[in-house]
Amino acid sequence: MKTSLVVCVLLGAVFSVKAASVPWTVEAVSIQPNVPANTQTSTVTGLYNDTTPTTRPVTTPTTTPITTPVITSPYPGTAMTSTTPTTTTPTPPPTQSQIMCPDGWEWFKGRCYYFVNTAMTWPQAQSNCALRESMLVSVHSVQEYGFLQQLTRNNQYSEAWLGGFYLENQWLWLDGSWFYNNTWSSESPDSSNPCLLLSPYMEWNNSPCSAGGYASICVIYSNVPQDMLCPEGWAGFQGRCYYQNNDALPWPEADAHCAGLEASLVSVHSPEEYFFLFQKSVPNGFNPTWLGGFYLDNQWMWLDGSWFYPGFYTQMSTDNTSPCLSTFTTDAWSNFDCDVSFPSFCVKNAVV
Repeated sequence: MKTSLVVCVLLGAVFSVKAASVPWTVEAVSIQPNVPANTQTSTVTGLYNDTTPTTRPVTTPTTTPITTPVITSPYPGTAMTSTTPTTTTPTPPPTQSQIMCPDGWEWFKGRCYYFVNTAMTWPQAQSNCALRESMLVSVHSVQEYGFLQQLTRNNQYSEAWLGGFYLENQWLWLDGSWFYNNTWSSESPDSSNPCLLLSPYMEWNNSPCSAGGYASICVIYSNVPQDMLCPEGWAGFQGRCYYQNNDALPWPEADAHCAGLEASLVSVHSPEEYFFLFQKSVPNGFNPTWLGGFYLDNQWMWLDGSWFYPGFYTQMSTDNTSPCLSTFTTDAWSNFDCDVSFPSFCVKNAVV
């Protein structure tokens, strides 16, 4: 009995020493080709070098989702979440036509133009413009005529009705401005062809007013309220801005003063415009005021390149000795020596 108990104690001690000398686990993992990562197996060696394989899934690392950082708010009890800035396409600034003119109209030097593609006779074209609260275009300068030619070409046309017509032995514009005969390339007898057409060349043409098949061009002044068109201290009239300089200066110095205001001495396009200017000079008494007309190479010209109407003089000196133009009476201007000092009128196109 005692002997058996001693043997049991000795055997227990031997097994305890043996177990202490062997690691609990030794794990060998090998990656198996052509097997999905989440079903890979590993062989685990157990106690006493037991090589019985045990299959278990091999876990693959998972990607931790990125969370929106929370920024501590300076105010208790609130949190501010930062947001990723989004890229937006900047809206282009509006064009001058979009600012100054109704939708579909083109802006040029203070006026708005609409090209009508529908073929009409001259009277029909004028009535159509009237429905748009406008009129067929009257042309004031070579530059404006070039703009109208380009507008016509852009609309795939070569000809279009203008606002010129022949009445009582003279050519007139619908807006009352002075008419300039620009040496037509194919002038027809006026009485039988009394309506004016734009042509693709520098010269315009005339045609029977009942001729159909022509496009047309309407014109209006800006749709922006008049008091928004001009800088402070300037007066608006028919799409342009006028400044009266009451300091008496010689003509060249007066024009230099206007240039400093980003303007020029005024070039007059119509009797109505001249009357508007003359009325402004009346409070100064009889005192001529410089305009932008001058005599050079045997012809009178305007600084802005517009056509010059020569038949508006009430008093005229020899051109070579008095080559600069000024206001004179209600009905007409006159010319003086450029070194004489007068007040002056500056002009620039309407702005917003």
